[in-house]
Amino acid sequence: MQRAEWLTEEPFARRQELFLRAAPVFRKRGYRGSTLKELASACGLSIPGLYRYFPSKKALALFPLRSLYPELHGPPPEVSTGDPLQHLNGWVEAAVAEMPNYLLALELSREAGLRPAEQRKAAVNLDEHITILADLALRAAPHVSDRAARELASTMVHVALGSAVTGLPPDPESLRRELRALLRGYGLHLPRTSRHRA
Repeated sequence: MQRAEWLTEEPFARRQELFLRAAPVFRKRGYRGSTLKELASACGLSIPGLYRYFPSKKALALFPLRSLYPELHGPPPEVSTGDPLQHLNGWVEAAVAEMPNYLLALELSREAGLRPAEQRKAAVNLDEHITILADLALRAAPHVSDRAARELASTMVHVALGSAVTGLPPDPESLRRELRALLRGYGLHLPRTSRHRA
C-alpha cells in the first residue's frame, strides 16, 4: 500500500507557514465558506500540493490544535529536565505568540464540528497539558502544594484562552503581563527577557 503524501517528513515550520497563509481566508470566509482552491491559492500551492502537507481541509483549519493532529507537529519540548522557570517562561511566550492562531482554530473547530473521539482526545490532551504545567510549578516552587500547582496551571490555561470566551481579540502584552503576574502571585518569578528590560 502506498504511503499518503502528507505523512512524509515535512518540517513543522512549513506547515505553520501554510496555516498562517491560509488564516486570512478562514477569518474572512469561515470554515464552510473557504474552498480548497482559495486555501491552496493563498498558500501558493495547488490543491494536490496542499494535500502534501495536510490530509484534509479540517486538518489545515485545526492545525494549531496540536492534540488533534500530533503527527503534523514536531515532538513536544522536553520539560522534565532543565530549569522549570525557563520552561514556564517559554510557555508564556509561546502562548502569547500562538494565541491568535489557536483562537482562530478553536472558532473553526466549532464550525467544522468535532467528532466525539476528537472531543475526548482534546480533553485528555488539555488535562495532560495542565498536569505538565503543574509539575513545572512544583519543581520551580517546592513550597507550593500539589493542589495549588494544579490550580495555577488551570488558571494559566483559562487566562490564555480568555479571548475565546469573551470574543475580544487577544492583546499580546496584556496576556504576557497577566500570566507573569499570576505566576508571581504563587511565588514564581520568571526570568526577565530583553523585552522586559528597561
